[in-house]
Amino acid sequence: MASMQRRLGPNIVGYYGLLQAFADALKLLLKEYVSPTQANLGLFFLGPVITLIFSLLGYLVIPYGPGLSLNDLNLGILYMLAVSSLSTYGILLAGWSANSKYAFLGSKWPNIDVNLYVKQTVSEKSSKQKIWLTLLGTLCVTLKIWGSKVKILVMKDNSQVTKAFNSWVGTSEAIRLLSKIFYIKNLNFLAKKPEGFFGMSKKWKQWLAGLIDGDGSFHITKKGYVSLEITMDIRDEHALYQIKNIYGGSVKLVTGKRGLRYRLRHKEGFLALVKDVNGEIRNSVRLMQLNKICLKYNIALIYPEKFTSENGWLSGIFDALGTITLNKCNGQLAIALTQKSREVLQPLRDIYGGSICIDKTNNSFKWSISNDSFILNLLEYFKEFPLRSHKKNRLHLIRRWYILTHIGAHKALLESEPLLSKSWRYFLEKWDKYEI
Repeated sequence: MASMQRRLGPNIVGYYGLLQAFADALKLLLKEYVSPTQANLGLFFLGPVITLIFSLLGYLVIPYGPGLSLNDLNLGILYMLAVSSLSTYGILLAGWSANSKYAFLGSKWPNIDVNLYVKQTVSEKSSKQKIWLTLLGTLCVTLKIWGSKVKILVMKDNSQVTKAFNSWVGTSEAIRLLSKIFYIKNLNFLAKKPEGFFGMSKKWKQWLAGLIDGDGSFHITKKGYVSLEITMDIRDEHALYQIKNIYGGSVKLVTGKRGLRYRLRHKEGFLALVKDVNGEIRNSVRLMQLNKICLKYNIALIYPEKFTSENGWLSGIFDALGTITLNKCNGQLAIALTQKSREVLQPLRDIYGGSICIDKTNNSFKWSISNDSFILNLLEYFKEFPLRSHKKNRLHLIRRWYILTHIGAHKALLESEPLLSKSWRYFLEKWDKYEI
């Protein structure tokens, strides 16, 4: 943990490590601040502040020795329980305001949308629901107060412990039952989710179909074995592992190239993936490949509906074949997508504007936009359907590019306007490195 946080250790800063807590607090204040694209920045920043404030308030009643306490309360323990339980809502607020689709609740339920879950729970008019949420937050943090481990009575046949009636278990094991009860209380709400409890969301399926249309392919060997392969840049390892964690398969380096190849051969995972993308594939070549798979397993091939701005397919194919380029001479920005088939690109042109031309270098068609209003309109789409590849970093830099070009930083000279010129060069360095 110390190595990951790049600190010297718990007993180095100050005399016998007495200043380590202050060093950690200073580190947290000075660390790079990263905010999610869709976050409510005010609430997202306020969440950790609330947690920190209520955590520090607990020191008011801690006795450091005979007569050594900031405030001697007869109900000090109850005060600690109350204050520490309130700090939980700072964490809840930070997760809620992030508008993240990757927030999970519990190791047993990997696909719960906590963002939607918390909104429903907090906005529930029933006082019973609110009381239950309060009790859960209080109990969970109370368990954490007592040294982050709880001594509990356990059954003799519990495989997690080695000695019955005298064993220490981690906080996550101790509160798992509470979390499960909390889930059961709201099971009716979760069952109403259109994608089901354990199923993937429609946005995910559309993104995956777009990625397969761009950089994927279905195969059937002569012996009748089926497989799926998706190739991406080596910087997109996390995107391929998201797919691997759901459907199985393997991720390996492509020999001689700066790329990674995801391969899925496991029948159960493969059929689950086919079921998810069936009806979302739009590339004619990929549709023919998918049709052969469907014929083999007696699955009805579903043709895609007309593409609209409410479909996440574009984010997937853009992760595969999209480009965001910047002309460093005149500061002109362009967003483009290359495809072998013009039919795939035509709906994008109809919705988001731009032009389609022939790319002679790749012997394909290229859809591109450079108009400011078209680009801003496309950015709104990517807010709803975010990219998962390294290209998202350049996408986040576009608004900064607008600010810098508006004040003329791209034309500034180092001799006359050194600060503007340096800000533009700093921006270009981040642009080339795909950093935010």
